[in-house]
Parts: sequence; structure tokens; C-alpha cells
Amino acid sequence: MGMEKQKIVWLEVQSPAVMEEANRALPEGFVVVYPQSRTDREEHTRLIAEADYLITQGIVVDREQIFQAKKLKMIQKFGVGVDKIDLEAARERNIPVCITAGANAVAVAELAIALMLAVNRRLPYVDRAVRAGQWPKAEMRAQCYMLGDKTVGLIGIGNIAKEVARRLSGFGVKEILYYDIAPLSAEAEERLGVHFASLEELMAAADIVSIHVPLCDGTRGMIGKEQLALMKPTSILINTSRGHIIDEAALVEALWNKRIRGAGIDAFDEEPVSPDNPLLVLENTVLTCHYGGSVIDNVLPRARHAYGNIEKFSKGEPLDPRDIVVPKR
Repeated sequence: MGMEKQKIVWLEVQSPAVMEEANRALPEGFVVVYPQSRTDREEHTRLIAEADYLITQGIVVDREQIFQAKKLKMIQKFGVGVDKIDLEAARERNIPVCITAGANAVAVAELAIALMLAVNRRLPYVDRAVRAGQWPKAEMRAQCYMLGDKTVGLIGIGNIAKEVARRLSGFGVKEILYYDIAPLSAEAEERLGVHFASLEELMAAADIVSIHVPLCDGTRGMIGKEQLALMKPTSILINTSRGHIIDEAALVEALWNKRIRGAGIDAFDEEPVSPDNPLLVLENTVLTCHYGGSVIDNVLPRARHAYGNIEKFSKGEPLDPRDIVVPKR
């Protein structure tokens, strides 16, 4: 009689295609279970309580659930943002929390650039107009901009922002500024083609401001009315990071009053977005569904990374230090 398989609960509702792709990376000795609902907290709590290992994505894992999970050995994030996990509760229970560092950097960087292009060329508006039998070519000539010869400001210079910087070099941008609490070395700056600036200098100088910091106490609300007021009226703001980093009400006001030209937003204060969110009715926004890492061709590499961490931990093997958010004591 074989040993009972260890249970991994993957706390996200997935499409059959994604499950099939991810299952190709499932290691021997493990079984994976998915919830039926994204919103049924009772189901989530029951599944977490039954889990040996937990993979999380965008669903909240709170203190009560962590303390009820008597079998839980480790929490593995499928991605990098851990703001939906109660890290303090995990520390108290001595349950390590790990991420897949860098695993979705390229996919999110591509979306950030896609949003820059979509806002600059007003793609959703033009698409709707053409489908409706219009031909707004003359109108668009006065409203559209290139990426070429523009100054881009990156707030945060982690894995994703570095991939954005590498890709922007091919667009012939004028300059890439960045702000981070931990500036790069002069050599690293030269390799990436970026220059450090204070947050205030970056907001004032950039034609495109793109946010790439995690959500934590130090970044919550860091882009508010004061920072938006520094931006040029022709500039645009891109957020593929997290809601709550931008003061959403202040952003709406800036867009409504044409204080800035536009915004491409993938992350919101409330997700899914409330139907009465004023961003939905603004013509100078391009909005997406927090899907920066949601590409089918990156599912298998990320699953290998996440499952690999779980398998290593189960065998007592060391993990990459960059993946460890809460270490086991």
C-alpha cells in the first residue's frame, strides 16, 4: 500500500486549460485541489484546513484561516505580491511564506508597455469607433503620442521594472528615470540605461509614469493628489502593481479635470471593480483586470517554480533566498 499523497490546495478558480498546463509540473507524491468558487469563504476555510501546502493567488488568506489550518506546512504565492496573506499570523504559527520571485516579470512588463501604447494611441476608443462605422483618423492625429523620444519614470526598480526598462530601450525613449528606496549601483544603472531621481523629480519630468512597487505600509497611498499635481498635463500614469498605491479618488479627479492626459490601470482598490467606479466612464483610461501575469505560456514555468519550492521544502532542501518572505524558524 503506497504512502498517502500530500495535499496542495491551490486557492484559485482556474480554467481547464490552465489546470491542465499547471498539472504537468505537479511533482510525485502530491495531489492538487482547487476551490469551486472565488467568493465562498467557508469553502476556502475548509480547504485551507485540509491542506498540507497552500498556493495562493488573489484570494485573501486571513488570520482565522491560518490558525485553523493545523496541517499547513507552507504557503506558496503564485506570483510575488503577498498583501492578501496575513504574514503576521503565518509568523506566529511558524508557517513559512514563499513567492515565485521574478516568475511573472516579463509578462507584467509586457502589459505595462502595452498599456503605455494603448493609452498613447487611444486604442480602445479607436477600436470602438471603427467598429461603429466611424473613421476618426484626423481626430486622432491631434490626440495620439509615440513612446519614442519620451521620458519614462519607473516607480520601483525590482524585477518587473527592470524588464520594462530593457524593453523600452527598443522604443527609442529619450530617458528612463527611476525612484526606489534602494537605488541601484552606478554599474547596474548603466547596464539598464536608467537614472535615479527623487519621486518629486520623476513625477515632474516623466511623460509616462509606471508603478512597480509592492503594496506595503510604506507604499500605500504614495501617489496621491500632491504627486499627481506634479505631473505634466500631457503625461500618463500606468499601474500594473497594486491598487491602494494610488489614491484612486485623486486619480479620478486628475483624469476628469484633464490634469493628466490619461491612465492605464490594471490594479484597483476594489477587485473585481465596482460597477459604479468612476474610472469606468472616463474616456482617457484603459482598464484591465489585474491580469499582468495571466498568460498561458507562462503557466508551466510559474507552476514549476511554485511546485518546485513546495517539493524542496517537503524534502528539507534549501530554497532560493529571494523566494522566502517568512522563513521557518
